[in-house]
Amino acid sequence: MRNIFLIFSVFLVGCSSMQGNKEPHATPSERMIIQKEVEVVTIEKEKPPQIWSDHKIIKMSAETCANKGIEILTSLGFSQIIKNSTYVYGNYINNRAVIKCTSIEHNTFVYAVVAGPNVKTVERLRNEIVWKL
Repeated sequence: MRNIFLIFSVFLVGCSSMQGNKEPHATPSERMIIQKEVEVVTIEKEKPPQIWSDHKIIKMSAETCANKGIEILTSLGFSQIIKNSTYVYGNYINNRAVIKCTSIEHNTFVYAVVAGPNVKTVERLRNEIVWKL
């Protein structure tokens, strides 16, 4: 009985040691590559950006409106402000704002959009831009 138990124990130990070496003919660097393939990677879910917009009809030319847009973004601390015809945009930390001015008869239609990760910041920036137009 003792011999059967000893043979059975050797068989179990031998089987368990073979599981750790799934690639017996692999070189040490190949084993390392194989081990790296099974590493667990945690992917953090990113929140979609918040996008808030508003519009107004104002009594000024589209060109004057765009120039006022530059002044507004500058006064709010935006950086990298760019004006392209009647289209103005800039960055505020990790937020982006756009002001588009379009002539309609003797008025100008202004559309303002702010996008960013934090809803309160985006809302505040959008409100500040629209209030100053």
